[in-house]
Amino acid sequence: MPSPDRPLRILTVSHNYPRYPGDAAGAFIARIAEGVAARGHAVEVVAPHAPGTATTETIGGVSLRRFRYGPDMMEKVAYTGQLHSGALASPLAAIGFPGFLWAFGRAIRRAIERFRPEVLHAHWWIPSGWFASRGRVPYLITCHGSDIRLLERGNLVRRLARPAFRNAARITTVSNFLAQDLQRLLPGLEVAVLVTPMPVNVQALLAGAAVSKVDPPRILYAGNLVESKGVDLLLRAAAELQRRGVACQLKILGEGPARSSLETLAGQLGIAARVTWSSFVPQDQIAAEYGASTVTVLASRGRGEGLGLTLVEALLAGCAVVGSSAGGIPEVVQHERTGLVARDGDATHLAAQIERLLTDPGLRIRLTTAGKEHVRRHYSPDAAVGRFLEIYHAAADYKPQR
Repeated sequence: MPSPDRPLRILTVSHNYPRYPGDAAGAFIARIAEGVAARGHAVEVVAPHAPGTATTETIGGVSLRRFRYGPDMMEKVAYTGQLHSGALASPLAAIGFPGFLWAFGRAIRRAIERFRPEVLHAHWWIPSGWFASRGRVPYLITCHGSDIRLLERGNLVRRLARPAFRNAARITTVSNFLAQDLQRLLPGLEVAVLVTPMPVNVQALLAGAAVSKVDPPRILYAGNLVESKGVDLLLRAAAELQRRGVACQLKILGEGPARSSLETLAGQLGIAARVTWSSFVPQDQIAAEYGASTVTVLASRGRGEGLGLTLVEALLAGCAVVGSSAGGIPEVVQHERTGLVARDGDATHLAAQIERLLTDPGLRIRLTTAGKEHVRRHYSPDAAVGRFLEIYHAAADYKPQR
């Protein structure tokens, strides 16, 4: 095994990576890549181009190469949150998808030839992990959630996935929940599945605690506007709070295909005047959004939420949290210890948990204080970088069975 102190050449591959300063897309991947580079390792990233971005640049000590897969108007496949949903964001995205895959594979092959990495880190098993498995470089796959949900679509998808996982030097997931699901869906994996939580910008988020809370108290949702996130449940919970006479307002911060139907639902529920809608904000502004809010809510359904990093961010910024019992959320929101957990799909129960935090300052302070300490220990960039460097060194001399 290589010395843990020896500098490595690491190629990171992802369909999601920050496009501009403060972009939330793949920000946790950038934190790992830049943190590893800061410790003296050579890091290159391959990611898709997006309109307005450079094809080649160096950011935070990381060499970033964005591959083109069409003219600007056709580059609609990545950065939408829809790549693993089976329903791409637009007809142009669907038309451009084959070209996207072809260009992605070619970009990885060229990077391997030019950069000669000792380890390749693929985020999401498809497409990055699948392409990584076609090369001759030891690689690890990190699964984030949507790619594991894709495995539930049937044997054909699982047969496609098995070679990528079978030949990986290491496999990691962002939560214990996802690790168990991966082993359930692909039984017999010989490679150990390691849990490696993604890092958040701890110092920047802590500054949110100094922001004054708005009045009336704000409930915040921050994330993609898709059905699995349960934003409709949050709207129904807000309507229930209004019926109970609880003073509050709701801010929905995000973008996605469900925006129009959610706005319609807010009108039907009679709470449109209480709801503010906003697009995503840059990362340097998100701490203030959490800080000004009293409660952040993530009411995801079923098994669709791998972890729920927005809840980690909110706690660091001094905002109390309510999560559903779905997926990996209870690993962040430990009921009555770091936050409150509502029953999956139950808007009335969700309203009751939110009401407790809005009306009980002592409970809110106790849970938020404990939650902040919990996430500082587990989701700091230094901790994540240290974990991945151990994995990179262990993977560097792996000999796959082809």
